[in-house]
Formats: sequence, structure tokens, C-alpha cells
Amino acid sequence: MKKPIWIAVVLTVVLMVTLLFGSCGNGKLPASSNAPSADGTNSTTTDSATDDTISAGDASGTGSSVPTRTVTNDDMATIVETSDEWISTRTGISERHFADQETNLSLGTEAAEKAIAMAGIPREEIGVVICATITPDNIVPSQACLLQKSLGLTEQIFAFDICAACTGFLYAMHTARSLLCTMPEKKYALVVASELLSRVTNFADRNTCVLFGDGAGAAVITLDENSRYAFDCGADGNTEVLYCPKSYHNTNPFAASLPEQPEQQVKMEGRAVYSFAVQALSGSIRRVADQVGGYPEHYICHQANARILQAAAKQLKEPMEKFFLDIAKYGNTSAASIAIALDDCVRSGAVKRGESVMLSGFGGGLSYGTAYFTF
Repeated sequence: MKKPIWIAVVLTVVLMVTLLFGSCGNGKLPASSNAPSADGTNSTTTDSATDDTISAGDASGTGSSVPTRTVTNDDMATIVETSDEWISTRTGISERHFADQETNLSLGTEAAEKAIAMAGIPREEIGVVICATITPDNIVPSQACLLQKSLGLTEQIFAFDICAACTGFLYAMHTARSLLCTMPEKKYALVVASELLSRVTNFADRNTCVLFGDGAGAAVITLDENSRYAFDCGADGNTEVLYCPKSYHNTNPFAASLPEQPEQQVKMEGRAVYSFAVQALSGSIRRVADQVGGYPEHYICHQANARILQAAAKQLKEPMEKFFLDIAKYGNTSAASIAIALDDCVRSGAVKRGESVMLSGFGGGLSYGTAYFTF
């Protein structure tokens, strides 16, 4: 290759790399990024204090929405053999909300409107909308595309759903951040987590039906140069411990035989989920704490069971007072759980500007994740 041509090729490659990475972290790559571990189940990313980060502080907002109808533990006792004492002492749940006229879209839209209003941002500057859900209104179009329309967002936007169950909001936040790093013309991403778990709940199973609720949460995400960010996630594919099959009305005339369709309902092995959750939660939090050099002032975790959070706190040797709890009011709302809790914290003043927070979740997949940032 002649020298002028060789120089031109090198300059072209440099330019392409600059365009690809130069819009994130002021042109810097993350300070550290750990590849999956030997078992392939863990990934951790950390940005230094001067890099861009997800922030729930400056120029951002949160929102949430739940169905009007409240169903108490006493109400649940009218359909299965249980009691308020049995449910509350084992889970920390007192009531939950079940949809009547509400849809996944209506709840998600209301939560998103509140988040955008709190952020006070122009909608045309939202370049990404991601919806985390396992209970969409349709297979196609996605909830995110429907949100784009209902919220009046620009057509020049990334819009797609993420299915990661109770870890979905965290996966969506990290994905939104990654996309913003490549979109210097857009300042904000909208992350919505909305669920109608009443659609997939077996109301004849007293061990699971008392756990779940419907709801939605949302957050406007931006990149903040003055805050530190760290993220950890993992997955362990499993259909034995926590599973909800998809049921299709299959009329394929060319199939030799059509299998019987399963009931589209959540099935869960409680003890196994408890053991996984405690270990996944405490392990993920420790890894992020190692990355940032200490534990946060506040934990906002997936609200599945108060006992899980108590056990994790004990393993971490962290006071339970640092763990936010609102499970008594909502039950387990899957992907929406952390988003609703985050909104409750912001609006109640439980977390103040400048304070450090870890969001941590675990759930179906099996999956887990933890994000650290400062408000």
C-alpha cells in the first residue's frame, strides 16, 4: 500500500472511532468495564466522577401511576384461603392495586406525563423511549411505540420494549444511558416500567396471587458530568424457579400436530426464588460497592418481599433503615416496582439532592442488576 493511501486509511479509522465514542463521557471511555465472569453471568461497568451518568437530580423527573381499585389482604381472603395476618407477616404486603378499566398504556402514559412534567423538559429533546414490561397490551406494536404516540414525542426516536421482569427498569435505564452516549443531538431518554400482573396471576394459587399488583413508574434520564455511575447485572436462564409461558392461538395448517397451549400464568417456587434473590441482591450490591469504594446512603430495591430485603441487609451488614420500603401499598409490581419506589422517594423527600443511591433488583429470567448514582 502506498504511503498516502495508508495515512488516509488510518485517519479514516480514527475519525470513525471519534464519532462513535466521542459523544459519551466528554470523549472518554468508561474508567473500567469488566467483561462477563468465568460463568458468563456477571457484567460490571463503572464511570469515574467526571464521566457522564444517569442522574435523577438536575433536569430529570420521576412519575408513577397505579389503578384506582385497591385490593386489601382481607379482599384476597374472600377468594383464597388466607388472611391479612398470614400475608402481611410473610411478605410485608397490606394491599395492592388491580386494573379494571386501566391498560398498560394508560398507566404508563400517566406515569410518563408526571416524569416529564417534573423534569420540565421540551419533548422534542427526548431521543429514546424504552418500556420495561412482561405484560404488554400487544405483541406489535410495542408499548414504547404506543407511548411515543400517546405522549406526542417526535418520530425521530428510539422506541422499543425490554422484557427482563423485575430487573427490567434497571436494564432499561442502563440501555437508555448507553444510547444517549451516541446521540449528542438528544439530551434525554424516557424510561417507563409498566405492568398489569393481574393478567398473568393465578387467582386460585394462594401462594402467588397475594403477592402481585398492577402499576407503572417512569423516569426521565439525562447525562450528568458531575455524578458518579456504576452498574452491575447478570442472568441465569431458568424456567423451573420462576416461569410464565406465552400462550398462542396456533392455527398453523401445515403443522403435523399442534401442542396444547399452557396456561399463561406465573408459576413460582417460593423457597428457591427467596434463596436466589437474597444472594443475587447482596452479591450485586457488593460488587458495585467495590467499584465505587463504599456503600450508598440509600437503597431502593425491587419490592418483592420485605423478608428478602431484611435478609440481604443482614448479609451486607447494612442497617435496614437505609432500605426504602413501600411494598405494603403496592405488592410486587415486577418491572414497575423500583420505578414506583424511586418516584415515592423523590416526591416524599426521602432522598435528597447530593445523596448517593443504589437501585437494585432481581427477578424472572433469572436476572438481577444494581445501579449506583448520586441525586
